[in-house]
Amino acid sequence: MIDNGFRTPEGFKDYLPGEYFFKKRIEDGLESVFHRYGYLSVGTPLLEYAEVFTDKGSVDPRQIYRLIDREGGVLALRSDVTPPVARIVASNFSDSDMPLRFCYIQNVYRYNPSYQGRNNEITQAGIELVGAGGDEADAETLAVAIDALLSCGLEDFRIDVGHARFLNGVLEESGLDAAVRGELNASVIARDFVAAERIGRENNVPENVSRLLSNLPVFSGGADMLGEALSETEGETPRGALTNLKNIHSVLSDYGFAKYVLFDLSMAGNMDYYTGMIFRGYTSGMGFSILDGGRYDGLLSRFGAPRPSVGFIIKVHNVEGALEKQNGRSNSAEADILIAWSEEGRSAALAEATRLRREGMRVECSFIGPDVGANLDFARRRGLKELLRFDGSGGQAFGLADEG
Repeated sequence: MIDNGFRTPEGFKDYLPGEYFFKKRIEDGLESVFHRYGYLSVGTPLLEYAEVFTDKGSVDPRQIYRLIDREGGVLALRSDVTPPVARIVASNFSDSDMPLRFCYIQNVYRYNPSYQGRNNEITQAGIELVGAGGDEADAETLAVAIDALLSCGLEDFRIDVGHARFLNGVLEESGLDAAVRGELNASVIARDFVAAERIGRENNVPENVSRLLSNLPVFSGGADMLGEALSETEGETPRGALTNLKNIHSVLSDYGFAKYVLFDLSMAGNMDYYTGMIFRGYTSGMGFSILDGGRYDGLLSRFGAPRPSVGFIIKVHNVEGALEKQNGRSNSAEADILIAWSEEGRSAALAEATRLRREGMRVECSFIGPDVGANLDFARRRGLKELLRFDGSGGQAFGLADEG
């Protein structure tokens, strides 16, 4: 019989000191970028009433962990951060406070029944820009995302940008039944363009829609592609979506970040959630996104306070994996300096330790006595850079940084 007292549940993991230091360094860098753009940190509870997430997020309800409180209320573990932030905005702020810029680094919990190596506890770092619509707000969100990934040290990544109103707009203006539109949208989300074409044939979609479905896989590229698509697109809504993307590219060029962006008109989002620009970030060596985001102007209305909103989340675990493949992981969580002392040198040793810590050095005190050889062996095993030994006559330094 397996003793569960020594195991973590599937989809959860422990972080050992070096791993945690690596993860925390990434998180601190991301948060620093968010703050530099004027985003303020907020925190939301681990437990929320289930209604906070019901029909208000992009998470499948079957993935939500639920439990019952003593009064019989249904609670849910935080499965998404955006709906709780929307609740905070609706409960605490008015139109005069807009726009609001919030950021967070929090864990979310999602049950993956098939598991397949996926985490059920996921650290998300993200921003929400509430109360600001338009091209420049969209572009700022992308700029923050790009700057944040650069701050992590990622060197080879791209952001794929699409628009929820492009395909949906074409489908809506075609007069197709809502159920058929939903099937087509779901097929495109799954990147099953063969199925999309088949559904189109079976439902006698108009010629312009059929042509679009055939061309979706090649509607990908830079700003020039947007111009070509605009010349071939009919309808106010899809043309408005393309114009929005062209304007976003123009603003990103002013930021100096346009080179990190590609446009993909085959990107489709949940029609009940995303209302405008949608984007995902990818990096070499990873088969899944490291960043997801977009505009979701309808979410706040579900909390009774309709306001335009846009944001993104960075999947910290995926960024960790990408950085390890790119550069390896440095277990630099250890102290820099080991301090040892004889009884006569203790006062001077501890005073020096305090001084060095106030200068930002990481200092570990030895408890194995004043023997130099023993302390050097200990320092080498720890990967420390220097040994300082104090006795009654003062201190002596022993460097280890260049030793094998």
